[in-house]
Amino acid sequence: MSAAAKRSLSSTGRSISPPALRRKVSHTAEEDAHVASTWPAHLGQLRIFSWNVNGVGPLLQTPLSFGPGSLSPLRSFLKRHQWPQLLCLQEVKVSSKDVGTQRQLHQAANHGHAAGEPTYTVHFSLPRDQYNATGFGGKVHGVASFLRDDFASGVRVTRRPEWDLEGRVLIHEHEVGLVIVNGYWVNGTSIPYRDPVTGQISGTRHDHKLRFHQHMLEEVLQHEAEGHHVILIGDMNVARSRIDGHPNLRTSPLQHVRNRADFNSKFFDEPNGMRGIDIFRHTHGNTKKFTYYPRGSAWGASCDRVDLIIISHALVDDPGVVTGTDILDSALERGHSDHVPLWISLDLAKLAARNARRSELLVASGSTWLAPRSGETIIRPDFPSSFTW
Repeated sequence: MSAAAKRSLSSTGRSISPPALRRKVSHTAEEDAHVASTWPAHLGQLRIFSWNVNGVGPLLQTPLSFGPGSLSPLRSFLKRHQWPQLLCLQEVKVSSKDVGTQRQLHQAANHGHAAGEPTYTVHFSLPRDQYNATGFGGKVHGVASFLRDDFASGVRVTRRPEWDLEGRVLIHEHEVGLVIVNGYWVNGTSIPYRDPVTGQISGTRHDHKLRFHQHMLEEVLQHEAEGHHVILIGDMNVARSRIDGHPNLRTSPLQHVRNRADFNSKFFDEPNGMRGIDIFRHTHGNTKKFTYYPRGSAWGASCDRVDLIIISHALVDDPGVVTGTDILDSALERGHSDHVPLWISLDLAKLAARNARRSELLVASGSTWLAPRSGETIIRPDFPSSFTW
């Protein structure tokens, strides 16, 4: 058996999700026809959304109406964007011990589920660092990925890497040869960073950010060496160049400039790095759009493009694999947060075809997949695998 097959069979990453929320309501033919017309609008497209929500509380609000069509704010977001297969949230601010909120977030994604509409399963990576992620009762950082259940069936592995103790990374490996990394990247500051084992001060969070870059690059290169295509998506806490900051690009203190240079080097410029594609720039050129709009300023007075989608170069070598991408830069889409969502869509059939061709070449050459990383563990969601509803 190949290493890839072993990896797939040993995966415990697919969660045993709580049962989908089902309300005892009737639906008219007109309502069902509306569902049929909105859901298949992107048939054959893999659509991935990302949003730094700056806390999930507002997404859990109980709808004022409980009749047909009554949706939670989270479910409304998913429906408005025609049920993306994957929604990656960052900065969810949920404690790893707070099982109740984790359960509520799953409920919110499925609240108001109508006949014929998709359901979602949520995975979490939440802080488990006893020295560096303890503020607000552990309600800092954190990422959550909502996988549409029909899409989740093709996800072989969902895991958090062992090096990430602050709840910043979730990795989803799909059978079409695509690896999607939901990340809330470290923000560099002069605040001391403590060794997660000893608790002793070990530099600053600027140093921690640079280490995070290195860990993430190694993760990417490992997957690309295995023949996978990688999508890095999320809040990367760095604006790449002058065009990505308004009215100015942050250059003080100087360490921010060094952090930016390190980021661009590792993921775009250096021959031994990822050599990735900033898909928004690749698609939209010098269009000025931003993702971070602080709430203390008038809309557009100060903003930065710090949420990015970086993809393996091979995904743009084959025309038509990437079918669209954009930033939803409006106050409406920002909602309660200080970031706006962004998205990418890909042609699933072409991805599957590329994966099949790669497998044929591997078989013909006698090559095999690389074995899983030593000591790697596959994770389940941070909440228990089942609940009584």
